[in-house]
Amino acid sequence: MVIIAPELFSEDLQPLIDHKNIHGVQTFLKTTEEIYDNYAGRDKAEQIKYFIKDALEQLNITYVLLIGGRQGQSFNWFVPVRYSNNRFYLQDNDFYHKKFISDLYFADIYKETGEFEDWDSDGDSIFAEWKDGGLPEDSIDLIPDVCLGRLPCRSKGEVKIVVDKIIQYENNVFGQDWLKNILLVGGDSFPGIGAPFPFEGEVSCDWVMQYLEEFTPTKMYTSDGTLTGIDDFISAFNNGYGIVLFHGHGNQNKIFTYLPDSQEKISVFHNNQFKRIQNKDKLPITIVGCCITTTFDVGILNFLTVFKNLKKYAHFFSFIDGCITNCFGWNMVKKSDGGSIAYIGSSSTAYLTVGDSNNDGIPDLVQTGYTTGLCNELFKVFGEDEKKILGNIFRNSLSNIIENHSAQSNWGQCKCVQEFMLIGDPSLKIGGYS
Repeated sequence: MVIIAPELFSEDLQPLIDHKNIHGVQTFLKTTEEIYDNYAGRDKAEQIKYFIKDALEQLNITYVLLIGGRQGQSFNWFVPVRYSNNRFYLQDNDFYHKKFISDLYFADIYKETGEFEDWDSDGDSIFAEWKDGGLPEDSIDLIPDVCLGRLPCRSKGEVKIVVDKIIQYENNVFGQDWLKNILLVGGDSFPGIGAPFPFEGEVSCDWVMQYLEEFTPTKMYTSDGTLTGIDDFISAFNNGYGIVLFHGHGNQNKIFTYLPDSQEKISVFHNNQFKRIQNKDKLPITIVGCCITTTFDVGILNFLTVFKNLKKYAHFFSFIDGCITNCFGWNMVKKSDGGSIAYIGSSSTAYLTVGDSNNDGIPDLVQTGYTTGLCNELFKVFGEDEKKILGNIFRNSLSNIIENHSAQSNWGQCKCVQEFMLIGDPSLKIGGYS
């Protein structure tokens, strides 16, 4: 594994590097300063991607861990991002999501022909474009060639927190009973539709249990009254679970769902409740099938961009909190004394299908790809993977959805795999080392 981070973080990363090497994951640090001095590219993101290509070819790396988010509240990055311009369907009616972060860019190293994949086949430096007619303007391979995750730390303090959490988890949790518990949370994601599987969030959660024979589920659903609000979720989360799965709706700072066949919204969690998360060392891998919870490019200066386009942006006030606070996913991972060990979710608007269009008794939610299909695929691969390394499971799930649902030529599938993000260590041994 190579860790890519600024020199500023190097001292605080050394314990993680030592820990990984002790456990047989040969790990080294490559600073962004070194990369920028030694690799060409049209911008810093492309320079980093050329280094990853070189490390893959010369050092046979398997894992890439990017450690760095924005520098404070500025537009500068400790480790840069690539924005996808996959926005055909949204067009001009949703300014905030015209482009979105996609770390898949750094994992998709090669075109199908073996050439370097720059996500800009038409050469205009606008990456991952789609035409208004629903056809790709940039031809993109998409298939990840390395297992990649990111910890978007903004400070040395955040680096210390996540390093300590990874080391503690891998060294100390093996064999503990709570690791085989899974928390399933959902409701009626789209009231009034979806027959014969009308409660989409609950159906999506239930379906994964066929892959988890060794796990004991705790179900929190609006249909049976076990999920009535934030207090229910926090109380359950603090008991400690190996995995937490939520299907429903999300925003940068919250997750929510609906009562059955009702427009009454049920709040599941909000960023302002993190002080109540007290699961301590019982850290789950949290997976969410909803929108926007991994959008870690927040900053006070985002107001300038949003305000300038206020006439195009119909939901300005609903995103005020989202502009200045960390996203729900990163808050979960960077929380000290609790939270999650890793988080998987989407950086933009997520999509799904409902019903049972081919009458085969399998919900389209889990069968036809998109975000709910990606979540389902994670658990299917998890059930088949004997090594239980998080990045391998994430990478294989993306690859399967891309290949089985023609994501290179299907706008919605392409968007869902591009925005699906792993906030965490891709070399993480799920359940720790014995």
